[in-house]
Amino acid sequence: MQSTEIGTARDIQKKSAYHHGDLRNSIIEAVSQLIDQRKSLDFQLKDVASLVGTSTPAIYRHFASKQDLLVETAVAGYKFQKAFRAHALDQCATSPLARLLSIGYAYVHFAKECPGFYLLMKNLETDEILSSEKYQEERDEGLSLVRSLVKECIDTGLFIEIDTDLAMASLQATAFGLAHLYLGSQAAYIPPTLLGDRDLVAKIFTINVRSLLSEQGQQKIADASQNPFT
Repeated sequence: MQSTEIGTARDIQKKSAYHHGDLRNSIIEAVSQLIDQRKSLDFQLKDVASLVGTSTPAIYRHFASKQDLLVETAVAGYKFQKAFRAHALDQCATSPLARLLSIGYAYVHFAKECPGFYLLMKNLETDEILSSEKYQEERDEGLSLVRSLVKECIDTGLFIEIDTDLAMASLQATAFGLAHLYLGSQAAYIPPTLLGDRDLVAKIFTINVRSLLSEQGQQKIADASQNPFT
């Protein structure tokens, strides 16, 4: 990873509501590390305590159970994702197409920088996480923003006439696929000649979004596809 990219990621984390340095958030960070290492929820609170350098009873002073801890970790993950998204939106042009693409870039970059959080939120959601009102609010906020931008792209003629849900599913499939290309270390095998291309995410998004674009949108795509994380 380039040093400028590391700096950007740290800046984004500092601006989020999540801060290192206190025990509660250190516990949450340890959970994300264990999920990244094991690619599952197959760990115990004593494993978390060992990683943090504290005791299991100390964890129970902050979280009622492992499930409660997983819920709070997932909520923290969405706050991280929101911070990446805010950074991307600050850097992009004002058109709905540029804003929509910047959110896609933020989604992929978040997965690369915070893999444990991403896996919990996208692949390992428990019933307790899914039923959490705080989690639902964070998730729905992002989905509502994407839906409004997709609808604006359709209404302003940047997209072809298409069902909003279908357009959202197409964009989500691209973002989800790219995120897992990096999470599963498949980038080294699937596009090995492009592994060092820092614009790879932007290029793939641009290729895939073209099927949704009207003639007007095709004329705008070059200006709208600048990746704020390169």
